[in-house]
Amino acid sequence: MPSPVWIQKLLPFPRLLWPSLLLGMGIYHFVMTILEALFLDRQPAKVFNLTYVRYKAFARMWKKNGAAMSQEMPGPLDALVGKCRGLILDVGPGSGELLKRFNPEGITAIYGAEPAGDLHEGLLKNARTAGFGEKYHALLCGGEPESLIPALHKSGLLGSSGEGAIAEDGVFDEICCLRVLCGVPRPRETIKGLYTLLKPGGRMVICEHVVNPWRTEGSMAARVMQFVYAAMGWSFFLGGCEMQRDTREYLQDAGEWETFQLQYVQPKNVVPYVVGELIKKR
Repeated sequence: MPSPVWIQKLLPFPRLLWPSLLLGMGIYHFVMTILEALFLDRQPAKVFNLTYVRYKAFARMWKKNGAAMSQEMPGPLDALVGKCRGLILDVGPGSGELLKRFNPEGITAIYGAEPAGDLHEGLLKNARTAGFGEKYHALLCGGEPESLIPALHKSGLLGSSGEGAIAEDGVFDEICCLRVLCGVPRPRETIKGLYTLLKPGGRMVICEHVVNPWRTEGSMAARVMQFVYAAMGWSFFLGGCEMQRDTREYLQDAGEWETFQLQYVQPKNVVPYVVGELIKKR
């Protein structure tokens, strides 16, 4: 989920209210998706499939606003992704708005695990624009093992049964998780699965919004507002995004790290981030 920096430039809202604008956008696209199903597609049965409506609405919002949401990113992200080399797993790339921040010269191939099929056209277009050409491979799957492993097997990266996904030596040189772990199902299991796919000495690049660290450098008021937005339907209207995940802890517990460098960015905001890099123990 994006940083509210671009929203801040539009309206001088108090810091605690910035996320309400994003929530309002999610609600708008949810309603419009229902209206389109009823009056454009003329398929009223779709309206009763809430899972379809929710994720269709989120994809609709992202297609219309993803570029604006990606103009400015928190922390030293450009420097981190600019160093990516070798075989890369890009988890949840959306429409690929962040691909222009990568340097394609040192990258052998990127596999983008994106479950929203509606975003794949834009994803591949942005990959070409960023200079990746045939190096970028879009996978119709999520980051959770039961979705990602079959897709990687089908792509030819894993062994005949997909057992290569749990190989001790891993598969990828680097894994990028940029604004995606807030929405994956069963985050602990998913992150441990990603850790297994990373080669020893491999690097994981992280840019994720997390639960407010109000006990240390955060804000109690912002933490309270996270509860408020959750109660207002943040996750429901924004594609399953969870505002209160302790992703930093999940990453720490995933396995042994040689380097664990994550810094909080905007810790007093309702949508604080952790940004940095992790190196898997060799």
